[in-house]
Amino acid sequence: MFSTILVAYDGSDHADNALKLAAGLAKTHGAALHVVHTPQLDSPPIVLGAYVSQLDMPPSKEQYEEVGRKMIEKARQVAQAAGAGDIQGHIGRGAPADFILSTAKKIDADLIILGRRGLGAIRSIALGSVSNAVAHGAQCPCMTVI
Repeated sequence: MFSTILVAYDGSDHADNALKLAAGLAKTHGAALHVVHTPQLDSPPIVLGAYVSQLDMPPSKEQYEEVGRKMIEKARQVAQAAGAGDIQGHIGRGAPADFILSTAKKIDADLIILGRRGLGAIRSIALGSVSNAVAHGAQCPCMTVI
């Protein structure tokens, strides 16, 4: 039924549940499991005297890759413990929903699984949730997990 499953992972409780479900489905169907993570690194405020400013100094490529590798490795361990065999990781930059959708298209995913709420709950109030954007843009079945 499924040969390529994509799971979005940000380390949240819902993402952990989504990953375990995806790994179980990958094991059951002998499917490849693709784990995607888009690091969301924030720039800390800079204080100069009585003045506080948020400088738009984006994290370096190395910082993104380090955070992404750690998160993918954590996900890989959880997925292997749940029985998944063929696990591939993808680290994105920018908007998580866009990266999830573009990766799903690139790998010809049969199913996208992601947590209903991630670590960016405050951000989603202003920008909309990743799970909502993925559900609306997906070209394959999409499952959200709590």
